[in-house]
Amino acid sequence: MIHDFLPTARQALGAARQWLAVALGMAIALASATALASADTAPPPADNSAPPSAVEDFAYPGASTISRVKLLRGDGGVQLGDCSKPSQIQLWTRAPGNPDNRICFTAPSTTGFLTLELPDVFAVQTSGRAIRIVLTAAGASTSTDVPKDDLIGVGEGLGQAPTTAVELHVTG
Repeated sequence: MIHDFLPTARQALGAARQWLAVALGMAIALASATALASADTAPPPADNSAPPSAVEDFAYPGASTISRVKLLRGDGGVQLGDCSKPSQIQLWTRAPGNPDNRICFTAPSTTGFLTLELPDVFAVQTSGRAIRIVLTAAGASTSTDVPKDDLIGVGEGLGQAPTTAVELHVTG
């Protein structure tokens, strides 16, 4: 009785293999035709209503509205502050638009940087933060470390050429 069943099972298995081979061949042909058809079509037009990619350029927000100092770029670790409130960094300057001769900054963390242009800086004062300031004078660039809770003279404050502050780095 089992001998009667074996030839039928073998035939069914052979038919299934043939059916599977045909189905696989058709799937490959369909995939190739789809790939060729999509290669011939032009891409859809660009959608100009999509928002731009979110790539950080470190530009100082609202810099164009500030007239006392030119703020260029930063990482948010040094921010323009109000001199009537506690500040961690004060740049003493003769630059126009600064009636009390200073620009104040806060540093919410122990690291940060800000690039700026502030002419006629003659002293740097810190409170609770150590910084490195980069200054230019007569085409030369110098870097000075200012410990926390200190006041140092720079440029004209030391009897030298006028200096422009170009970078602030919080170092601690």
